[in-house]
Amino acid sequence: MAEPFLLVLFKVIWQDLVEDVNYNLMKKSWQVFLVLINESKNNKQVGKDLAVALEKCFYSSIKKIAEKCRDELIKKSTFTQYRGAKIYNPPENDKDIRSLEKKIKLLEKQLKQVAKKKSDNQVEELLSELHQSKHNSSVDNKEYIDRLFEEAEKDCDANIYKIAIRDEKNGLRQKIFNSFLINIGGHERLNSIFDAKTYLMLNKIR
Repeated sequence: MAEPFLLVLFKVIWQDLVEDVNYNLMKKSWQVFLVLINESKNNKQVGKDLAVALEKCFYSSIKKIAEKCRDELIKKSTFTQYRGAKIYNPPENDKDIRSLEKKIKLLEKQLKQVAKKKSDNQVEELLSELHQSKHNSSVDNKEYIDRLFEEAEKDCDANIYKIAIRDEKNGLRQKIFNSFLINIGGHERLNSIFDAKTYLMLNKIR
């Protein structure tokens, strides 16, 4: 994932935190953001761990969506065996299933690379840039969301997947939001900044 996309990813997650009524009843999101900036300046490991959490929640979320779409298509298809391989019918389902399986393998590879991430020196700069930007602009927000979807849709043109990614209630944004809080819930410093475990418990998110 290119470094600028970290800004896109955090921007979308941050916007969801800002707009989440339950989170803001529990904690003032702007104060959380300022603490995060100061912490990343004083502790480079926090910046690295934040970057890893962001990338991990992105890849794992789209992987879950891709797997669900693949399984749904398989249930709706019939298949024949040819030289040990399954050929699905109708043909368009076969094409989409193969595209989704290719995407899933790529995501598995990307998740392994995230686990090996050694450093991230630009997180502090990205946070400062976001802090200084007009992050309440609806036009700006839409641009970030569109870029998020475009990144997720790379290497997979299955229509069922594109629809699932953009679903407003159960699509990528909601999955990333929950996944991010779950990931940082196990990180002592990030959890204390975001108070993630309390939020997850109150909203019964696992």
